[in-house]
Amino acid sequence: MNQRDTEERGQTPANEEPTQPQVKTYDRWQLFYLDRLHRLAGLNKDADAGLLDEDEVRMLRRAIFQTLLDCEYVGVSEEAKMKITVAD
Repeated sequence: MNQRDTEERGQTPANEEPTQPQVKTYDRWQLFYLDRLHRLAGLNKDADAGLLDEDEVRMLRRAIFQTLLDCEYVGVSEEAKMKITVAD
C-alpha cells in the first residue's frame, strides 16, 4: 500500500504521526467578554420569561449588543455568535 492509497482511505501514513486537534487559547480580555456575554445571555432568558420590566430589558439588550461589539473588537466574534445562538 503506498502513501496515496493510505491518504485516500483516511489513514495516516506510517512515517507520519497523527495530528492532534488544535485547541484555541484566549487572552484575558477575550475570556472576560465571552464570560460577560454568557452571563448576559442567561439574564436574557429571564427577560424572555417576563421577569424583567421594560427598562431592564432595554438596558440588557443594549449591554448584549455592546458586548458583541467588544467581542468582535478582541477577535472572538464567531465564539460570541455561537454563545448567543446556543443561549436562544
